[in-house]
Amino acid sequence: SRYGKIGTDTITLARQGDQTIVTVALRIQVKILLVTAHRENADRREVWRDGRLVNYTSETVENGKSFKVTARAEGPNLVIIGPEGAASAPSSAFTTNPWNVAILKARTVMDSKTGQVKPVIAVEPQGQETVTAGGAPVKATKYLFRTDTRRFLWYDASGRLVKFQVFNDGSTVTFTLK
Repeated sequence: SRYGKIGTDTITLARQGDQTIVTVALRIQVKILLVTAHRENADRREVWRDGRLVNYTSETVENGKSFKVTARAEGPNLVIIGPEGAASAPSSAFTTNPWNVAILKARTVMDSKTGQVKPVIAVEPQGQETVTAGGAPVKATKYLFRTDTRRFLWYDASGRLVKFQVFNDGSTVTFTLK
């Protein structure tokens, strides 16, 4: 971001039996000349079983506007309730949270904030790069991941997300592993 450090996106993974629980705490505040120009806070919880999203809850507050999304696996579908009403996605859908390298094989994603279902337009390897993550240089493979939004995703050799960039509304936000 051209505004320097503007916040955190804390992603926590935990195993519970045959499930992986992913929690996200997003805290962003952009100040321009001491005035808050943008604020976004989100708390999200994803429950995965056998590589499938089986339960999702999210509340995002962006500049005072609230977005609540829930989703659950039902047969061959992911049934989503979001600010725009009900929607359905294939059971293979991922959230736009790129914590899992398997997202690179996704054909459909559910927007983590709005619940909107979006096709994956392209996933293009961009080559190897060394990025600073966790305070050390890490060799990672960079991918362009396109839906209606462009993202660059960097994964290390073990498939761990070490960096990602989101391009949205003319701005770029970069998240790096700490």
